[in-house]
Amino acid sequence: MNEIELLNCGLKVTDIRYFETRRGVGYECQTNVKGITIWNDGNGGATFLDGAWADKKQFQELRDRDLENLINIFEKQPIID
Repeated sequence: MNEIELLNCGLKVTDIRYFETRRGVGYECQTNVKGITIWNDGNGGATFLDGAWADKKQFQELRDRDLENLINIFEKQPIID
């Protein structure tokens, strides 16, 4: 997704908590949608949505890179193409 599509998708990052793991840095992001968080466990896996399926199914088209770009938008960093 491009930046305009991401801005219009209805999901926005509102806060980020970073934490260290044995293999790197993980993060948990709060969003504007109740019950949905964005996670990366810091162990080399993908970034993913967490929450009940009923809440997150409307965002099922968002991929790992899209979620990371939502974080980049929140942090005022360039998005990844």
